[in-house]
Amino acid sequence: MNIQSRLNDATLLWNCGHREGAFLCLLVAVAATSKLRFGKTVTDRSAFEQFVGSSQPFKLNVEFRGELHAIEHVLYKWLRCELLHAGGLPVDINFVDTPESKSLSVRAGGAPDFVLLLSETWFHHLLSMVLSAPENIKLVRTLTLHSSGALRAR
Repeated sequence: MNIQSRLNDATLLWNCGHREGAFLCLLVAVAATSKLRFGKTVTDRSAFEQFVGSSQPFKLNVEFRGELHAIEHVLYKWLRCELLHAGGLPVDINFVDTPESKSLSVRAGGAPDFVLLLSETWFHHLLSMVLSAPENIKLVRTLTLHSSGALRAR
């Protein structure tokens, strides 16, 4: 099993409507790519957050649970760790379908729910990060993202 397998699993699950499972597989691929980039001398968290932070042209902080957090920290601590260790997302994070928009969005919901809403486009954004990472150049040569959203071997 390798990063390519995790990406294939993620896109298969995504296309079948299994959002949490798709994100878990994708976040494993992000973590594996981050370790390729930063090596084993840094912690998993540090590598993950550095990879996500350095792979996007913007710095995004979001209010969550009463504090301001970098989006890469939210993705690591409350998506990756919760999916991996608790088996699901926290009750105060939800994905929202934004079919009319291809943009990334994060909304910190207010009272009474105080739910953090992430657009589903984060899945495609993270997938692109992994596919465009120089460490995964062989993946880019062997995989293409088909218009249906599935990864295909070339």
